[in-house]
Amino acid sequence: MNKVFKIFIAGIALLLIAACGSKKSPTGGVVDLEKPVVVASVPEQYGDISKGKIEISFSKPLDKSTLTQGIYIYPPITNKKVTYESNTIQIRILEKLIPDTNYYVTLSTRLKDIRGNTLDKNQTFVFRNGELQDTRLSGKILYEDKQDAGLPVQLNILSADSLLIMSNTTSGNAYILDALNPAEYILRAYVDKDQNGRYDFSKEPYFEGEFSLKRFANLDIKLNYQDSTIAVIRSVRPISSRELEVHLSKEIASYQSLTLTRTNDLVAQSVNIINQDKDKLSLITAELDTSRYSLELTELKDSKGNTNSISRLEFAGISKEDQSPPQVLTTVPRNGTSVNDLQPILEIHFSEIIPKENFRYRLSGAGSNEEIPLSILRADHRVYRIKPSQPLQNYRSYTLAILEDTADSAGNKLGKTYELIFLPLYRSSK
Repeated sequence: MNKVFKIFIAGIALLLIAACGSKKSPTGGVVDLEKPVVVASVPEQYGDISKGKIEISFSKPLDKSTLTQGIYIYPPITNKKVTYESNTIQIRILEKLIPDTNYYVTLSTRLKDIRGNTLDKNQTFVFRNGELQDTRLSGKILYEDKQDAGLPVQLNILSADSLLIMSNTTSGNAYILDALNPAEYILRAYVDKDQNGRYDFSKEPYFEGEFSLKRFANLDIKLNYQDSTIAVIRSVRPISSRELEVHLSKEIASYQSLTLTRTNDLVAQSVNIINQDKDKLSLITAELDTSRYSLELTELKDSKGNTNSISRLEFAGISKEDQSPPQVLTTVPRNGTSVNDLQPILEIHFSEIIPKENFRYRLSGAGSNEEIPLSILRADHRVYRIKPSQPLQNYRSYTLAILEDTADSAGNKLGKTYELIFLPLYRSSK
């Protein structure tokens, strides 16, 4: 029994020793997601590097393997030695530098720490050899999508032969870039919406422009979304036997021709009025029936320059007659308000297209039956724009009457005269 007990105790001891020998460090804990940042440079920004040495220190240890692809120097320095020690990159310049020239050291987000976290942002340090070139590029930042206005904008300055010189970020409605050498440049800008460190075509707004810099230059950045798709006719909806509503896949800037053909005999149908509103065309045509028709547009061009040589779509017409009278929906100015102009442009918004020959109107001053001549600036449209042909009298009320016999293309009349009353209150800015 004593021998069995000794063997049991020895076994327990071996298990304890084995457990102690195989003890591992605890796993888990907080994952390191902190991005490295630059904490100092020697010399400081715009400092002199004629002694041939640059040091840039970081908040965290870097992955040495990312140094070769994460650092750009312009003008290029061929003979140099780059080392890394104690969170600091050292650049030893072993060649003669160009006199009175600014040098740019760009640190990109390809730089990573030992945990794989990228640098927090692209940034460029400007140093000088001799006299600092104190130049400036500035301009406005315009956004195609107003919701992008608060996002960081990536600005990249490249040489005329597309070598990276400077990379910085900005935000807001204007920018300034200082200390460029006098030369020819390319500016590329984009909003990195998904923060992946690169521009994604069609998903992010982009701008590219060239400029020449001697002392000061101005270049506005227009951040637009790139688009390679072409416009096509998406649908044709008959409103009545004389009106068609054409929907396009996107807004177009222009087209060359529009033809409407009956498909069974290829007889062309006349189109009397064409109105475009962004991605929609409204057509007033000769009277159609329930036959099938083909609508064709040629040389559709969008605002990005994408062009579709031809788009065609078949549809079935309807014989429904338009029996609804038109209505005045709104006016500019609003009824009963004032205008700061003696020859104001007046707008009348109708519920449907009014042919010019069916538009009846009269402008007169308060207390007078004398009709004041008007110029029609836009006609054959849902929105009419008209302007007095002569200056009106200040501080005198006027009435623009859209007469009751104003009619749509089907001959339906307004039915009741609409009156827009307004008062010119012209105040000179001098």
